[in-house]
Amino acid sequence: MRRSLEHAADLLHGLMQPGEAFSAYFEGEDSDFARLNGNRIRQAGNVLQRRLTLDLTVDGRHAQAALPLTGDPDADAAQLRSATEGLRALLPHLPTDPHHACAGPGTPGEDLRPGRLPGRPELLEVLTGTAEGLDLVGHCASGRLCRGFAGSAGQWHWFETESFSLDWSLYHRTDKAVKGRYAGRQWDPDALASRIRDTRDQLEIMARKPVRVEPGRYRVFLAPAALMEILSVIAWQGFGLRAVRTRQTPLLHLVNGDVELHPQVHLDEHSAGGQAPRFGPEGFALPDRVALITDGRHAGCLADSRSAREYGVPVNAATERPRSLEIAPGTLAIADAARAVGDGLLIADLWYGNLSDRSQCAVTGMTRYACLQLADGIPVAPVDPMRFDVSLYQLLGPNLLGLTRERERLVDTGTYGQRSTASALLPGALVRDFPLTL
Repeated sequence: MRRSLEHAADLLHGLMQPGEAFSAYFEGEDSDFARLNGNRIRQAGNVLQRRLTLDLTVDGRHAQAALPLTGDPDADAAQLRSATEGLRALLPHLPTDPHHACAGPGTPGEDLRPGRLPGRPELLEVLTGTAEGLDLVGHCASGRLCRGFAGSAGQWHWFETESFSLDWSLYHRTDKAVKGRYAGRQWDPDALASRIRDTRDQLEIMARKPVRVEPGRYRVFLAPAALMEILSVIAWQGFGLRAVRTRQTPLLHLVNGDVELHPQVHLDEHSAGGQAPRFGPEGFALPDRVALITDGRHAGCLADSRSAREYGVPVNAATERPRSLEIAPGTLAIADAARAVGDGLLIADLWYGNLSDRSQCAVTGMTRYACLQLADGIPVAPVDPMRFDVSLYQLLGPNLLGLTRERERLVDTGTYGQRSTASALLPGALVRDFPLTL
């Protein structure tokens, strides 16, 4: 993978004419995939791909071309020459871009994160063997991900990691199911088997006669995945500098200081602790951590290269949506969460989240999968899907009773075009007055 970017950079340096500058952003992977249904493998394969995004700049004008690389230096050289000539012909017809920015010369960076990955047969054997007799539906991916950047001023960054992710559901019938996840860089078959057994135990409760609770406000424990669904809706525009300066962020009242969250809430973009590279497509090195909310108060924004140039601030993000979101742990033991709820609900997942009232930072969506009714802290029955509508200002403000000290690494299992490198590290949340509307 790395040689493909090195060959491309060497060639592009020789192709540049006076006044021209280039940047090249590399994305590659070598991944095994499998999809399962009925606890049987229905599709399996390997994806080996390399993609280069070339940006050519001259006199404030720039244009981009994305092209697949084959790994054959001669074939890739022909593609790069053709792409460069095409961009060069296009540039005189384009306007200048006042907000385009590319990193200047700096210290070359290299970030290698090797892992211990399972072989595909071992992974599938543990997954299907532990779920024997159950209707397991899921997806797994494992392999190497690479990102790189090279520029005409000598810039160089390289990122390489090995990781795996599994995302599955155990179905009882129709919409009665329990969802499970396991992801990381260090494969542990016992950890996967334990998680599947946990979802199997929850499935036994899902087999009971479901109840439909009345609309109202409930004492609830939100598992990390449920909390992530709410935060992911807010993250679309909540933490970006551009959204803050144009007053489009749903967190505007928090930004203005009109409201505060619970002082236990500390939310960061922690690039050093996530699974994404610490540089962006324009080659800017990113800080290890950016504080977004500290002690319940707004602490900062994510500024990509365009916003940073427009508003005159340093670049601290590849995009203005978090890629390595992290919430600090609390003090509640997750083993005590159900008992702390008492009479109420345990919500493992939420679904179909969307903003319902931007001005109040309110999110609506549906409960799904393992939403369980608790009596004296003991799960007694599954709850039919219900709609929720909650303001983050209330949820993580006066209604927050505690966060768990254990946190879960939630990996984005998206594979549209390529495997995602986004992730989050979140605790669970014990809250009161969680509103179910219908």
